[in-house]
Amino acid sequence: MPQLFAPLPATATTRRRENTRQRLVRASLAVFVDKGIDGATIDDLVKAAGFTRGAFYSSFSTKLELFGALFEDATDQVIGIIEQSVAELIDQEAQGEGCPVPRTDAEVLVGVFEAIRPYGRQWYLLYSEAVAYSLRDDEGRAQLSAQRTRVREVIAAILERGMQEQGERSLIPVQDLAQLILGIFVDLMVLEHLEETDTTALASVTILGTLRAFIAPAEPR
Repeated sequence: MPQLFAPLPATATTRRRENTRQRLVRASLAVFVDKGIDGATIDDLVKAAGFTRGAFYSSFSTKLELFGALFEDATDQVIGIIEQSVAELIDQEAQGEGCPVPRTDAEVLVGVFEAIRPYGRQWYLLYSEAVAYSLRDDEGRAQLSAQRTRVREVIAAILERGMQEQGERSLIPVQDLAQLILGIFVDLMVLEHLEETDTTALASVTILGTLRAFIAPAEPR
């Protein structure tokens, strides 16, 4: 199964403390995915990273602080995957490569979903842990909101670019439309892993239907 984080190099180029922190964050992914926030222990986390409890407390005060850093880094990775997939699709369109060439918002967004889909189980388990935690804690709620906003803004930028190029407008605020698309992504990833269903066709139909419902030709000036 593809991993959100590539392995760190054996030799660090950053300061030792920074590298320790980064290794703790990356190693915590598997622990939090397997055990959740409540089930994971400090010993589990330091064992996964190959460190001692002292190394942990030199970088983090609590496992919740570590989870927050992990969720932020995981969001960075997802945004990077989204932006790379869009750049590749745009490049294919410009060069006339690929079949079919993506020419609509729906095709681009389906391409985005396909790019993040291999990481769906890891991402959703982290996301669901963050949601459960945030519903009990104000600080956790703020952290989750910040990361959700980042992903939503990336999707909104994709929508705005497509609508501008195609002479269209959104019938609801673009941020709200982006939130609907993000919700579709999350639900499709859950469906795929719970029911072991190939969601490729459903993603295309659902995303296209949502865009048709909320996007219209731009009003004449």
